[in-house]
Amino acid sequence: MRRAVFLLVALAPAVVRAHVAEKIVAVVGGDIILQSEMEERARPFLGEAEREEDAKIKEKKRQTILREVLERQIDEQLILQQAADLKVTVTQDDIDKAVDDIKKQNNINQEQLTEALKEQGMTMASYRQDLKRQITRIKVISIAVRSRVSITDDDVKTYYDQNVKSTGVDRKVHASHIFISIPDGANVTQVEEKRAFAASLVQKARGGEDFGKLAREHSEDAATRKEGGDLGWFGRGALPSAVEEIVFNMEPGEVRGPIRAERGFHVLKLMDKKDEQVRPLAEVKEQLRTALFQQEMEKQTRNWIAELRKKAHIDVRLDQQKDR
Repeated sequence: MRRAVFLLVALAPAVVRAHVAEKIVAVVGGDIILQSEMEERARPFLGEAEREEDAKIKEKKRQTILREVLERQIDEQLILQQAADLKVTVTQDDIDKAVDDIKKQNNINQEQLTEALKEQGMTMASYRQDLKRQITRIKVISIAVRSRVSITDDDVKTYYDQNVKSTGVDRKVHASHIFISIPDGANVTQVEEKRAFAASLVQKARGGEDFGKLAREHSEDAATRKEGGDLGWFGRGALPSAVEEIVFNMEPGEVRGPIRAERGFHVLKLMDKKDEQVRPLAEVKEQLRTALFQQEMEKQTRNWIAELRKKAHIDVRLDQQKDR
């Protein structure tokens, strides 16, 4: 399964500031988030709203997308603010290595990378600045959250006995997905809107629309969106348990969803599957440990960000801007 860090897989969106009077959409501690920054981050997702013919529905979807993007920016700002307390630094060598990794992952040279950035309205300087923020985020989370996660040999053995050994076969699946996120603090109405939208994508896929195209247009999983939601081949332990239980019992070509996980809804299509003889625990022990560690890191990161939010002064002004 493709689980590489996003900054090593895709080209991040630009943050372009126009020379106009800027509006503040949120204050996070002593930092501000500008409307231009929020709208630029939201641009890849706004196509969904623009396709709506009804003006009221279009504006409602647009505001929902902007709010979700802003919530992510607030989380990001809270994390970056911890960098000073934790004395986290990112050197030019760190950024150079990230750029080299990006070129290797995408099989492109410096000239091709520069051209790709230009097509997205970015310069190499602005892209390197964005990479610096992403690397800082990864380092901070590693320091602040990693100590909360411990996967013991007993944890691995229990998972192996319950999910691998007990089945009699080592099943591998090749699947694609569309991920529709639920923003932090979403109310019942917002969650239902997300579920209904995910359900509409299920019907479109079952009706014959190309799943990859739907994923590229609507999925909010940045690491797989450009590849049509392709998750590749993977075994048990790679996905959230609620999703995994379903996908490993699907038939090739089947589309299922919406499936609720902790961060949002998944729409799944099983491309293929194969069964192999179960490998001994000793052979898969470290692979399972890594998968369990990643799952627990995601969970503890969400808990940590929730703690930061409770302690921070956050003033969201998006609704005020909309009303003016």
